[in-house]
Amino acid sequence: MLEAEAAVAVAFVAGGIALGTVSGLLPGLHANNMAFLLAGLAPSVPGPRLYVAMAMLAAGVVHTFLDVVPSLAIGVPDAAMAAVALPGHRLVLAGRGREALRLSAVGSGGAVVLAVPLAVPVTRIMTAAWPIVRAHLTLVILAVAIGLVVTEGSPMAMAGAAVSGPASRRRATPGSPSLGGRPRA
Repeated sequence: MLEAEAAVAVAFVAGGIALGTVSGLLPGLHANNMAFLLAGLAPSVPGPRLYVAMAMLAAGVVHTFLDVVPSLAIGVPDAAMAAVALPGHRLVLAGRGREALRLSAVGSGGAVVLAVPLAVPVTRIMTAAWPIVRAHLTLVILAVAIGLVVTEGSPMAMAGAAVSGPASRRRATPGSPSLGGRPRA
């Protein structure tokens, strides 16, 4: 019985790996789009929720490992744009595409190696801290916004960031166009 459950779990993970491979190699499909699609489809997938979650996790991890391939193979800018290109694109333009892929795989692998042992303690810390954060969420968001403004590179960028926050704030009220209602006359 236990062997059958293990086989089903491995099958779900293998399905997630296959799905992540296909989605990772499709140009233009971002990991967030993939996560949204999988989250929408998950309730309709037959099987234990844990196995569906395992398949989703496997798909996401494989997607993030492989989504660099179409970027390096298709989205490489021409030589005139190399100065503003990402480091991987610069390596491809220099004829070092395999090295760019290898460095991306090493970076993704390193992220997994660091994330796995940190997942449980960070989850426990955040679960314990959430009531405090939620009670002071306005202050937390304000502190993050101030931190983002202060770390801008130049005084002009700081001023632009400081002005853009309050300027973009618009209260949505029932009936306003931002909520899909008709504007008031």
